[in-house]
Amino acid sequence: MLHSRTKKLMIMNTRYKYFNIIRWGLCGLLLFTACSKVNEQEPYVNIDPSQVFNSPARIEKAALGMYDALQNAEFLGGRALIYVDQRGNDVTVSSFFGQIPTFNMLSNNVTALNAWTGAYRSIFEANYFMKNLQMNEGVIGNEAAKVYYAEARFIRALVYYYVVNIWAQTYVFTPDASHAGIPLVLDAALNGADALNPANKISRSTVRQVYVQMLADLTEASANLPEDWDDAYYNHARATKAAADGLMARIYLTMGDYPNANAKADAVLASPRGFDLEEDPIDYFTSENYTTTVEGIFAVAMNNSDNPNTNNAIGQHYSPRGRGDISVSAAYRNLPNFGLTDKRRISPMLRSTGTAPNLTYWTGKYYDNTFDSWVPILRLAEIKLIKAEALARQNAGVDANALAQLMDIRERSNASVIVPPVTQAELIELILNERRMELAFEGFGEIDFLRTKRNIPARPPLQTEQDWNSQLVIWPIPFQETLQNENLAQNPGYN
Repeated sequence: MLHSRTKKLMIMNTRYKYFNIIRWGLCGLLLFTACSKVNEQEPYVNIDPSQVFNSPARIEKAALGMYDALQNAEFLGGRALIYVDQRGNDVTVSSFFGQIPTFNMLSNNVTALNAWTGAYRSIFEANYFMKNLQMNEGVIGNEAAKVYYAEARFIRALVYYYVVNIWAQTYVFTPDASHAGIPLVLDAALNGADALNPANKISRSTVRQVYVQMLADLTEASANLPEDWDDAYYNHARATKAAADGLMARIYLTMGDYPNANAKADAVLASPRGFDLEEDPIDYFTSENYTTTVEGIFAVAMNNSDNPNTNNAIGQHYSPRGRGDISVSAAYRNLPNFGLTDKRRISPMLRSTGTAPNLTYWTGKYYDNTFDSWVPILRLAEIKLIKAEALARQNAGVDANALAQLMDIRERSNASVIVPPVTQAELIELILNERRMELAFEGFGEIDFLRTKRNIPARPPLQTEQDWNSQLVIWPIPFQETLQNENLAQNPGYN
């Protein structure tokens, strides 16, 4: 296992040996170390990159370091998913997250800075790994290197998906996605002089350019990643071909490219891994099943040592056994066709505390694992709903296959009988509602509203809805970053 086999590996460049932090000119990126968890061997703190990449075993450990970086507490260690859902409609507004759920952020927001830095730190880790591997490829040979590059590209694309959807308007905001995106960093500084080079003050790429790069990364990843690692833990916590295909399916759906979304969903459904829905919705989220679930495609693996405090773990926020900052909204519980016998609406998937009628409701997805809940990224239920929506949007009337995918999800949950849709619009509405019932609290909230050009409904204490194309539905670029990089333009509406 990643956790039991590893300890912290610190990949340090020469300048880093003398300074704890180098501020990267692009965006104030902290050149934090690669934290790979490896077996107890010699300490790697004082090993420079040429030594880290001088043997197959050390290259493998450095590769695992990219996944450790993906656990970043401020981003894909859970917070990125929470930020997206805090601006959706399925959770209550949490005062812990200040201005984020109330759409009144300022450019000096500390959470925004931490998230930005955390995201680009993970991206840097992937870029840094690829650059060093390229210089030492002969150590392992071309075929083995292809797999490692594929892992790095998958990780980079995954992080960019959340960055571009948090700091830039949704892909369909303009007809050709030519609006401002995010800085697209595809290289890594190897030393202090390189890091401080003015040429690294990169401007924002367009949203289309970011999506093109994500798809290029994932296409290469899909071609070179294994279907199966022959290791139950790695099959769920390490990139695979199905993970790359699944992320492409999501990206194509976000773009409104429904034929390709359907094709990539089919690639996952046809995987020799034989993915299937768990018998009960809670089974995927039960810690004992993290490494054996037939539904899971990829998750960010965590353990108690990855989130040692109460402020970052996804389970800490969603469970009253932890901080209990985020409860389930009435809007979620009252979704159409969400019957009282639906397994997603009753315990253990939906818990309650307090005394009737003053009950507070909590998702059961992270209820029992406050520190070490794995962060769900891709599972088969999402893939089936991607396919359902892609088919429904392409075909007039009621597409039978789309309806079948939808019913697979509902029947698994013992959902109530629905009135059969008779129009394309009715079918699409059913699918979008089903996405909320099934995928709530997993980082789809605001993104789903924006990509489908639907306004975000009002919810207490917010009195008005947010227009899907409002300036306020995206975050400000951190002020510190625009101050240090004159090429980095701020989002409209922020100073």
